Amino acid sequence: MKKIFTTLGLMLTLMGSNAIAQKIEIGERNDYVRFESSLLGQDENNYYVMVGYNYNKENKGGSTLYTYDKNLNIVSENHIDENLRTLTTHSFITNNKISMVQTDNKFYTMTCEVIDKATKNSSTKKYFFDDLTKNDIADLTTCTSADDSLFFAMKTIFNQKNGEITKSKMILFDNELNELWSKDYFLPASSIMLTNDGEVIGATHYRDKNENQNLIFTIITGNNETNFETTVSNIKIGDVEIANYNDGIILAYGLIESDGKKIKNGPYSTTDAYSGFYTLTYNTKTKTLGQVRKYNFSNDDYNIVENKKAKNKNRNTDMAFLLALDELHTADGGAVVSYAKNFQHIYRDQYGLTWKQKVMGGILVWKIEADGSITWHNGFRKSMNAGMFENSHYTPHYLTSNGDVVFVNEHSKKDKLDNTSTVKTVAKRYNREAQQGSGPLPNNITLVRFDKNGNITYEIIHSEKKMLLVGNPNVVKDDKVVMLHVSNGNEPGGLVRINLK
Repeated sequence: MKKIFTTLGLMLTLMGSNAIAQKIEIGERNDYVRFESSLLGQDENNYYVMVGYNYNKENKGGSTLYTYDKNLNIVSENHIDENLRTLTTHSFITNNKISMVQTDNKFYTMTCEVIDKATKNSSTKKYFFDDLTKNDIADLTTCTSADDSLFFAMKTIFNQKNGEITKSKMILFDNELNELWSKDYFLPASSIMLTNDGEVIGATHYRDKNENQNLIFTIITGNNETNFETTVSNIKIGDVEIANYNDGIILAYGLIESDGKKIKNGPYSTTDAYSGFYTLTYNTKTKTLGQVRKYNFSNDDYNIVENKKAKNKNRNTDMAFLLALDELHTADGGAVVSYAKNFQHIYRDQYGLTWKQKVMGGILVWKIEADGSITWHNGFRKSMNAGMFENSHYTPHYLTSNGDVVFVNEHSKKDKLDNTSTVKTVAKRYNREAQQGSGPLPNNITLVRFDKNGNITYEIIHSEKKMLLVGNPNVVKDDKVVMLHVSNGNEPGGLVRINLK
């Protein structure tokens, strides 16, 4: 076993601005053969990492729980399960339990495992292991409350030929994965939010035969469900997402669809399907629609999310689209929302349709207030070949204590950032220079920062090696974010802590 703890004082160089210091801490790492690894979260004293092993020369397999202290030193490791080696998609840390959810996006199943902190004994329960026939397709939706106290899951099975629902079930859990309630019910929602009080809020839209744009909001609390429907004028709704919910008022947003245009299946083309972005509010107490605000995309926006020089051609089954990332809720009831250029490869098997997806292009960001007004809008380009994040459909981003929005990003050595932002950019471009000595060029971890006015800076952290990271939005405290550095080939893995301020 190889154990290393290093604190690197690293300099950040910005073209056109002063150099400022930034620190990255790399915690203890183990020489292991990795199958899947997950950063589960933190409590007052420790960080927890679950590592899934393939069987190696020591006949070590299954999953092992590593406990790190606040100095990123490993203090214990416990073999948990002989067979379980699945990437954790949701995790919760309480005073007594470590709870994990693993979802299978091929069969749309879910496994819940709960570990007792004191004894390290675990229990497992499986959900949604329904038999899918070749005529069925399925959808599995999961979400977590903002305070991590609750978890919601819903699976729906459709007949592929006629689109009819054959089975649907939803379950609400606490953060130790105890079932609070369940019901056989289909929630017709393209976006779902779970409140800290256990309300499940869904939003969907449809266009009627008269071409009216209609929104449906559904609120479920246990056995009670209430539907709200309203008509929206002057825009063609492309999608609807829930940004926040406060005192009966739903804050929603989405993309405006272009007239007569569809998403292309050509090389990474998507934005010709949309002409802009909108926000709105809906008061569930008075059942009234608030002001609908819209923002028309500019050429700068299109340049950010498109890559006109894509090297690879898509297959006929491939598609590029804009994916709504997780919302960052602000204390005043507003939110920071964003869309990322996403690449999706669709393939069919005997069980129905499934897919793989990866963020490939730029990201557009909006800061919106509780009344739906847009405070600022900006965006940045991402590398088409960025591979820093193992769960690469997700780009980690955080809200700091002073109101900055920070994306943790990677760029390859050939990338040069263009001044395509719609708000003032501090660093127009940067170049990566080799450090003295032999070996490969270091990997760039770039903090893409938006201040309270939406002004953008690119802060480059030169790490000691190319890192493959797993970001967890919940592992951040006092403006310090912790990520999991997983093994890539024969390289060890461990924890990385980055100061966002």
